[in-house]
Amino acid sequence: MSDIHLNTPGGASVLIAPDCGFCCLSWKVKGAERLHLPEGADAFRGDVKTGGIPLLYPYANRLREDLGPDWANNSQVKRDGNGLPIHGFLLRFSQWTEVVSDDTTARASLDWSAHDDLMALYPHPHRLEVAYELFETRLRVTTTVIADGGAPVPISFGWHPYFALLGEDPANARLTVPHLEHVLLDDQCLPVRGDDRSLSLQGTEDLDGELAGRAFDDLFLRPDENVSSFVIPDPMIRSCFRSERPGPACRSIIPKAPTFVAIEPMTAPGAALSDDLDHPMLEAGGTFSAVFEVSLS
Repeated sequence: MSDIHLNTPGGASVLIAPDCGFCCLSWKVKGAERLHLPEGADAFRGDVKTGGIPLLYPYANRLREDLGPDWANNSQVKRDGNGLPIHGFLLRFSQWTEVVSDDTTARASLDWSAHDDLMALYPHPHRLEVAYELFETRLRVTTTVIADGGAPVPISFGWHPYFALLGEDPANARLTVPHLEHVLLDDQCLPVRGDDRSLSLQGTEDLDGELAGRAFDDLFLRPDENVSSFVIPDPMIRSCFRSERPGPACRSIIPKAPTFVAIEPMTAPGAALSDDLDHPMLEAGGTFSAVFEVSLS
């Protein structure tokens, strides 16, 4: 399936690879690349890694365990260094039901129940729709799940945008975040739960400040408000997340020698599906939508 190129009259551009799970590989504004790939684009396509703006579906981050016997030794189940399922099944998915685009928009849809291999791993018939909208200094991504298969659908997906840090010294970039509740993680980066199975919270975390000398890979809960914004001011990139249900999670990744920042909007905490807790449940016949937008100023 051919790549999709979106372009605005003012020169902003986007490159979307339908063969890579409808991942956005490039977002340029005024000639400057705003996204980060871990390797060259050709190598990235042939390797199951995250970079650019990949969709993590049907679950974001890690699960505590496999969700069924068909998961064992299945190449569609990506695993981390500890053997835990991670990042869903669509990182290099190419069999979209429909892909349409014009100059500044692109949309892909997937009839989940039409794929026996996907249903064997995640037996919840539904329709998935992903849409990109490109503006001069903004990129909006809308993800919609339609429970059209006569059964409820657990919601636990997320996105994993990697923002490139530009400038003479990227380590001098600063991060500004909203009020967040820090979730305690164990040594496998899984959320810790108490005796009552609730998430163990470490209190409010203040992450504002320069990135130099800091590195973290942490899970946070948003407050119960409809929109949360994260700002990387060097150059200023604002990432906003809005969902039809309050309280989604986010994950932040900053390497020790930062050339990028990853702020992952998620509709549920990591391991929510395997814990069967803290994720929205879409009733049969219903629709769930989540939007995140990145903008440059």
